[in-house]
Amino acid sequence: MKKSINFKTILGVIILVIVSVMVVFLGYRVIITSIEVPGKLSSISAAAVNLNHNETTLKQVKKVDYDTMKYGYMDGLMVAQMDELDKVYEHEQMEDIRAVNDLTAMSERTADKIAYEKLKAEREEKARKAKLAAEQAEAAKRLQAQQANLDNSAFVDTGSGDTAAKGGRKGAPVYAESHGESLGKFVVTAYCTCKICCGIYSGHNRTASGTVPTSNRTIAVDTDVIPFGTRVVINGQVYVAEDRGSAIVGKRIDMFFMTHAEATRWGKKTVEVFLAD
Repeated sequence: MKKSINFKTILGVIILVIVSVMVVFLGYRVIITSIEVPGKLSSISAAAVNLNHNETTLKQVKKVDYDTMKYGYMDGLMVAQMDELDKVYEHEQMEDIRAVNDLTAMSERTADKIAYEKLKAEREEKARKAKLAAEQAEAAKRLQAQQANLDNSAFVDTGSGDTAAKGGRKGAPVYAESHGESLGKFVVTAYCTCKICCGIYSGHNRTASGTVPTSNRTIAVDTDVIPFGTRVVINGQVYVAEDRGSAIVGKRIDMFFMTHAEATRWGKKTVEVFLAD
């Protein structure tokens, strides 16, 4: 019996020692934890208190203004700096918008100007063509009138009978200061518009090329040798190939005169013919 009591006593002491050690250990851990994480226990306790908040507690909550919500709890200098940065950013945005608007307006003005210039050019070109057409029509009308007057005034009777040279025009001689290459020597005769010289073509007052025969200018040629419109120099004087005849073949030239008497005086000559410059 004595032996049994001693065993229970020993067991109780052992349990007491173990419990004491555990209490000491847990207390030590709580102290260490509170030192390592400051405010952790108070935060937990504050959260626990907030879980049990009531209407009175809500009324005590401090109201937060816009700047505090936007920037947090900053000092006045930092808030001012943030406001200044916002103003700069907004100004840059506005400048970008203005630049885009200016470019758009400039593009529209440029397009309008190009369209206007194109329309203006088209109108000016149309007006120029109309003016040119009117001038050409007026020039043709004047030429036609001049030609009609020329036909009437140039038709003159310079003789009688078969030697009457009806038609032609008296021209002033044109002398060449120089000449081109030589075409060789030609037999040069003379003619007028009389029946002896022109036969059935007498008095027509037109050359084979359509011009009015003019003294000191018109010559009849073989167009295979000297084409119509060619200017040549004969004895230092300039003549133009404007007529032809059945007897004028090869190196033959027939020079026009106003009267049969003048043509007879010329007679027949062999001269060197040059191209005019």
